[in-house]
Amino acid sequence: MDIEAISKTIIRNLKTRIIGKSDYGNKEWEKADSNWYNGIHNQNNQLHDNFVKYLKSKDDLKTVLEIGCGTGVYPIQHANLFTNMGYTGIDFSQPNIEFCKKNSPFEFIQADFLKMDINKKYDLVYSHAVIDHVYDIDEFLRRIVKLCGKYAYVNAYRGFFPDLNDHKMHWRDNDHCYYNDLSITKTKQVLLDSGISENEFLIRKQENQDSTGKIWNETVVELFLK
Repeated sequence: MDIEAISKTIIRNLKTRIIGKSDYGNKEWEKADSNWYNGIHNQNNQLHDNFVKYLKSKDDLKTVLEIGCGTGVYPIQHANLFTNMGYTGIDFSQPNIEFCKKNSPFEFIQADFLKMDINKKYDLVYSHAVIDHVYDIDEFLRRIVKLCGKYAYVNAYRGFFPDLNDHKMHWRDNDHCYYNDLSITKTKQVLLDSGISENEFLIRKQENQDSTGKIWNETVVELFLK
């Protein structure tokens, strides 16, 4: 029995429950900084180009849910991608949601995705660089499966970690959130335990190059439940 590993798990779970209800994100996300979101978007243009190609390849989308919409890079700057679709964006930050509502006609909801009740499915559920910072990775994945009517596309930008048996969660006091390394093994098991089969999802490595020329591998989780 690995006492140290068990102790770390207990501490992590306790910290997750406490932070998830109180301190998580409450200082860093008090204002809508569209310049920051736009800068991140422009810096990681290959990541977004890959998603746009993916989105354009789907011709049977009527409803779309974005988890962690921020200040609306997609529904505002790339609104044409959602023509004739019912787009809904969810974000933890109230200022972000208010900014989106002022600048876009789509539906936006302020909520903690890991706690809210949604009683419908969407043709596409997607998120970028959100699972990297959530306080409960497995619950995030389970909710993706629950809401997915046809497709899901989840990007984890911090890397591709095929050798991890469990997720690694690193809390940062300055940012009031986690920085997570996603375990491929654990992700696969959570998806299977959620009731879908191995031929209904894909966990893959995707190369990204930012505007400075830096190249690294990211993780993309896709669901296809048609």
